[in-house]
Amino acid sequence: MSEKAHSSSEEPAVFPLLSRRSFSASVFFSGSLCGGSDHSAKDAQMHLHLLRRGSLCLNTQGGAARQIDRPSLIFFPRAQDHRLEARELPGAELVCARLTFTGPEAELLLLGLPDLLVIPLDAPIGLGPVVERLFEEAFTPAFGHSAAVDLIAELLLVMLLRHCIAEGLTEGGLLAGLGDTKLARALVAMHDRPAADLNIEQLAAIAGMSRSNFAAAFKQRVGTSPGDYLATLRLALAKQALLQGTSLKTVAPLVGYSSATALARVFQRQFGCGPRDWLAQQQRSANPDDA
Repeated sequence: MSEKAHSSSEEPAVFPLLSRRSFSASVFFSGSLCGGSDHSAKDAQMHLHLLRRGSLCLNTQGGAARQIDRPSLIFFPRAQDHRLEARELPGAELVCARLTFTGPEAELLLLGLPDLLVIPLDAPIGLGPVVERLFEEAFTPAFGHSAAVDLIAELLLVMLLRHCIAEGLTEGGLLAGLGDTKLARALVAMHDRPAADLNIEQLAAIAGMSRSNFAAAFKQRVGTSPGDYLATLRLALAKQALLQGTSLKTVAPLVGYSSATALARVFQRQFGCGPRDWLAQQQRSANPDDA
């Protein structure tokens, strides 16, 4: 790999956040769709559909029907009920996948993405080789077929997030910030060292900017102040650790709080309840039959 490739503004910013194997893909359909197909928000955190040939009518809850007549990538970054209809014979050739993205990075990376992305595959977007390989594996089953298509779909998700950064397809949030090389340095520092006492002067220095320019650019790009973003990240990490069974006393210093009491106060302000009550709510939601 060339030195130029190593110096890409995307590589140091995105991949440390995706290297923990916190996302997965499961291809559940590949073939010709004749008629309609319903997809529920309860089935997956995210849905990805790839139209290889044919035409589709896409219906979303509360939205107008959308006709798609060219090969396209259809991405739902958040769970949403929707229906695909192929109204003309011989149908629409599709690959469909369910995507799961867990961990605190998921909450922050997906923030700011639109509810739906439809990207024509014949546009020069850099996804072509991965999409073509996915189609080849999906429609010519061979040894390791299922594992191969799932892995390629995971790679496609990474490439799609990279495309969203490069094209500025987000309205605020982490991905929007990562699209700016200087802000990306500060964001990566926060994610790498969330417990560190990183004040705005230190973050501005990491970004190579003046304090005032950094604060203004961060607010404009990410949609919140650096301090508020760091607090959101810390709470996201705290929630993840609590769900994994780590005690509040242990979690607090790991996410930059001096004590369990201090973290509990922030929880109360942010969520309207303390960490223990919040955790109980999550457990009841995950196991409604036990309530």
